[in-house]
Amino acid sequence: MTPVDSVRGGLVASVSAHLAALDQLAIELRLDALVASELSLQQLKVLLLAVHRAPITAHEVAAELGVTAATVSGLVRRLAEHGLLVREEAPDRRSRHLVATPAGRQALEELASFQLRSRLGILERLDTAELAALDTGLAIAQRALRAHVEGEAGHDAGHDGAAPPVGDAAPSRGR
Repeated sequence: MTPVDSVRGGLVASVSAHLAALDQLAIELRLDALVASELSLQQLKVLLLAVHRAPITAHEVAAELGVTAATVSGLVRRLAEHGLLVREEAPDRRSRHLVATPAGRQALEELASFQLRSRLGILERLDTAELAALDTGLAIAQRALRAHVEGEAGHDAGHDGAAPPVGDAAPSRGR
């Protein structure tokens, strides 16, 4: 192992430890937000899938969650009763898509804003130099994660899945 490999290995271990610690601390923020929500965890999952994996059917939700169609049917019924989700006929007219209503999207936004308010409070504790360093580091991490995700998606689609090196990744564009 070369000295450069040793330094790199140490940095990877250090960054990994920091990320693990951040994950543990962030669990507290997420937990507070989830406990404050009036929706069950399973209902939140269905709503999140309806928003982020649209268009999606109840059958697809059942497969994603590893539950029965009857379980999803009950979850969808309760979400629909609260005005958070609707079933819309799919273009093939053989299935129905689950679609979050504006109220459903608002419920998810409120959950996210709870976490956002907490994050903003944390960022207020940093001085300008720390914020600049964090901004740079997070932009690099975002590019690496995007390249990894796009590489995985390319792999799933039958491509070789090789992601470009972080330095060669395209800059983010509003994503």
